[in-house]
Amino acid sequence: MHVHFVGIGGSGVSGLALMAQRMGYEVSGCDENVSPYFKMVESKGIKCYSGHSSDHMQGVDLVVRSSAVPMDSEEIRYALKKGIVVISRGTFLSKMMEGKDVIGVAGSHGKTSTTWMIYHILKKAGLNPSVYAGGKSGGVSNISEGSPYIIELDESDGSMFETTPGILLINNLEFEHADFYSNPEEMLNSFERYLLSWEPDTLIIGRGYDLSDALFSMFTPSSFLTVAELKENGSFQNVSGLDFFVKEEAVYLLSDDTEIYVGSVREPAHILQNRSAALLASLSFLKKINVTIPKIDFKKLWTEIPVVDRRFQVVGKYKGVDLIDDYAHHPSEIRALVEQAELKYGNFCLIFQPHRVSRFTVFYDKFLEVLKYVEPLIVLPVYNAGETVKGADTESFYRELKQNGSEVYYFKSVDDAGVFIKKNIEGLHVSAVIAAGAGDLNKVFELVGVK
Repeated sequence: MHVHFVGIGGSGVSGLALMAQRMGYEVSGCDENVSPYFKMVESKGIKCYSGHSSDHMQGVDLVVRSSAVPMDSEEIRYALKKGIVVISRGTFLSKMMEGKDVIGVAGSHGKTSTTWMIYHILKKAGLNPSVYAGGKSGGVSNISEGSPYIIELDESDGSMFETTPGILLINNLEFEHADFYSNPEEMLNSFERYLLSWEPDTLIIGRGYDLSDALFSMFTPSSFLTVAELKENGSFQNVSGLDFFVKEEAVYLLSDDTEIYVGSVREPAHILQNRSAALLASLSFLKKINVTIPKIDFKKLWTEIPVVDRRFQVVGKYKGVDLIDDYAHHPSEIRALVEQAELKYGNFCLIFQPHRVSRFTVFYDKFLEVLKYVEPLIVLPVYNAGETVKGADTESFYRELKQNGSEVYYFKSVDDAGVFIKKNIEGLHVSAVIAAGAGDLNKVFELVGVK
């Protein structure tokens, strides 16, 4: 079967195309944006076309469409006219996963990191899992080896609601993707309907976020407390029997009388949460297939797992200052990033590029709250990510921050910010410069010589 992926330049669709190729499908694709993902897929032998044309449709049996591609694109219109089936990436993923052991990883934050943690835990346990993630780890984006399939689910366009993994992890959940969900209630209701429509073998829901806590109260999942609660209470008993406790400022998971090291309570809370979530999902799967949990040095393993691209990733050094690329683009993610940076560096410069007008508009006040004490701070215009909505005023945002007396700068382009960093990095008196955003902000470091 020849499957054509429209929007193959995106992170999700590109990974799906590679997975389809490894499963024996004939694969091709197209995209308006010749992105790094586009080039990566092309390098794997997949025929990729720049732009949209009916000429790309010769011999195609099935079309998989990214939600970012409008239905009136030339290839979609041609397919529908010729009776070629057009389906969403979520539907195609669901069909590919039929009859397979699947661990689905969902949540507003930390999905990619947690997905890769599960992969490395199960690999250490002697399995040969496959992984489908939205970001690279150790230079690899997707791996197709065997069972189980660890899938990063995407709630941003509702595509995850077409999947039915045996183990479902919702690491955290708060209002996000204001371009798709009109309000928090709509997002919560979507997840509620999803969980009521079928029943996974194992359901894990993290706590500590408004929507997560609401969803948790409706079902009876395995979970884990926030680090703050663990520190206060000392322990947490799970419905699954996989219990957490604190001993000598370290968090452990107790499984069959085995103490598994999660991390120090002094580490950033989001890192401990992601590790806890990954452990619950991994151990639940091992129990499901009756595999004895092997003795793994988890203290060592946590340091060996490759950093996911754009997740507090040190990409280089300039005049003794670490240059860090990070994907944080939601107020909660920015807050976690700032916490991590303060713990590691103390003094740092943050470059903030808002991602999507809808997100920046909805969370305007929350972004102000998170960033008002961060300095030096560089603010850039919104990266609109294809949105047609208008109204984001980052210059006003900058002026409001400036009123606090903070060291804040505003530049109209990534290039201008890069030139400023190159000329003034020593005068900033920082140990790190961090680029935070899901757009093209990482290009800022190219101007100081980092490729």
